[in-house]
Amino acid sequence: MTGDHLFLTITNAGGVHARLAAHEDADVVMTVSASIDALVARRDIRPKTKIDVARMRLGAAVKSGAALSDLTSEAGFCAALLAVSAVAYIDPKGGGSAGAIFEGMLTRPGFTEAVQAKALLGSTGAEVAMAVASGRAAIGLKQASELIDAPGVAFAGFLPEAVNTWTPYAAAVTTTTRVPSAARAFIAFVTGPNGSERLKQAGWDVPPR
Repeated sequence: MTGDHLFLTITNAGGVHARLAAHEDADVVMTVSASIDALVARRDIRPKTKIDVARMRLGAAVKSGAALSDLTSEAGFCAALLAVSAVAYIDPKGGGSAGAIFEGMLTRPGFTEAVQAKALLGSTGAEVAMAVASGRAAIGLKQASELIDAPGVAFAGFLPEAVNTWTPYAAAVTTTTRVPSAARAFIAFVTGPNGSERLKQAGWDVPPR
């Protein structure tokens, strides 16, 4: 729409911090809202450019064609994890926000050891989805937007509210950008009508604009 060309790099929240610390070129950062605040404090982000994008919560996926698990209750969710041979989710020590959230969640149902014993840990949502699509894991857990429409998997639904949590995401312009107007235009598109509609289709909870 503007004639600007985009080069996208996808990584987790920890990867965003590491890449900016290594002085990699970037004009826009989109990540967990709290991480944006930390980058502002580190002077990697222009503070007045932060804009809330949307909220996301954890979801589950199974291999395309497989029976969908019952995720309508905490009991059904726990039973589904205990019944399968392998569960894929983000490595809690790998810098991804979903991994830390899920690790904290595991203590609540009281079956931490049983799930960890069958865990396949990935560093990105794509790795989690691929583990499920390949059949190495029977169920994958990740921020839902990274599972909806992922190749080879079927989205089984959001995790029950009792064991789920909302994570707000935001976007902002870096302090090193040489094209601040283009950076702002990209954020405006993502948070505008077209971008917001696509986010909703991918499972995001978009705030009123």
